[in-house]
Amino acid sequence: MALDARQGWISGIQTLARATSGLLGRDSWLVRSMRPVYEQALELLSLHRGVPWRINGVVYRVDPHRRHMLANEYDRPVAEFLARHVAPSQVCFNVGANVGVYVLQLSHFARPTGRVVAFEPNPAALAILRRHVALNGLETSVTVVPEALSDENGTATFYAAGADGMSRLGEANVLLGSRATEFQVKTTTLDSYVERTGLEPDWLVMDIEGFEIRALLGARELLRRRGNRIGVVVELHPSVWPSARTTRELAEGLFAELDVSPVPLTCQTDPLAEHGMVYLHPRSLPA
Repeated sequence: MALDARQGWISGIQTLARATSGLLGRDSWLVRSMRPVYEQALELLSLHRGVPWRINGVVYRVDPHRRHMLANEYDRPVAEFLARHVAPSQVCFNVGANVGVYVLQLSHFARPTGRVVAFEPNPAALAILRRHVALNGLETSVTVVPEALSDENGTATFYAAGADGMSRLGEANVLLGSRATEFQVKTTTLDSYVERTGLEPDWLVMDIEGFEIRALLGARELLRRRGNRIGVVVELHPSVWPSARTTRELAEGLFAELDVSPVPLTCQTDPLAEHGMVYLHPRSLPA
């Protein structure tokens, strides 16, 4: 079957599936029972090369079995902020890359010569991340690092439920319930990684489910040295900070030391009390 014909079949099947799901409901028995057949049909028609999938207005190729993990509108305000500020040729570090939704977008924003370093310690998520990198032809511009970032080098207990993005260090996410299993992962500090590789980021995008302040503590030297020449976007999870030996006072002290202010990107009123994405705005720059 010719490429155009296959793409036509894929597009037609996707349109029919969306209509059926909209009519019957995504969680209806019929839709749930037919989903594996639908995904396998997409896999075969795409010749295992992924299916076109739109994320915040840009089309990428994704594993048809993992479409639900890469929402069409994924942190849209954050994506729009990064699209305005990430420049071609810049180096972006994505910490807590999971299956690659930010890796794909950062690669697109920094194209054609930018680089992305993706940190992800969870083996289940790593396998999907690496496939998404390959499906989009990004092997030469994306480096995958199978380590967790923290404020110490060594090993730590990681709690995961497959490739679920709520997997984390410290203790199991309560939303994972009994699905969570624990295993050991390698940890490193961002300062150590930069020292051993010589690669410094222009942008740091982080979502590690409550260990973000610990990881930023492990990046003090880098963040002080680069100052306002590095952009930091981080998801804050204050409700689970205690499991990461983190307090509001510790976060406030670190941000004061780095001379930055957390500016909400996802409509929080108090970013140090509410979950959400923030940009660490250098206080030396105009608001």
